[in-house]
Amino acid sequence: MEQIGVVKSIIDDKAELEIQRSAACGSCNKCGGSPEKQMHIVTIKNSMNAKVGDYVEIQGESNNLLKYTLIVYMIPFLFLIAGIALGHIYFKSNGNSNYEILSFVNGIIFLFISSIIVKFIDTKIAAKDKSAIVMIRVL
Repeated sequence: MEQIGVVKSIIDDKAELEIQRSAACGSCNKCGGSPEKQMHIVTIKNSMNAKVGDYVEIQGESNNLLKYTLIVYMIPFLFLIAGIALGHIYFKSNGNSNYEILSFVNGIIFLFISSIIVKFIDTKIAAKDKSAIVMIRVL
């Protein structure tokens, strides 16, 4: 994935870029963008010493994108399934008549715990200064 962005601001060693939403992005409004709002703001390391107003080419690194996608989606999914399964086993074996509802609530609690774990992993990745998107060149 390669895209062109405009540097809007520089903060320390980071550049805040405004990039055009890709056609594949669609208009589902899940990321806070509306159909009228065609731009995204992305903050990445300013590895090319770009200045405000410069056009830069950025590229998503496939390995990191796949890894981060798995972290963000699979950890919560696995925790949800594990919470429901463990709750089902526990509540049904204890003779609770509402074991299905209690299992679902247990799955939601596990989902909340997974969000804390994902946030922790995100902070660790940010501290290592690894990014899924890198600046290739200044245009």
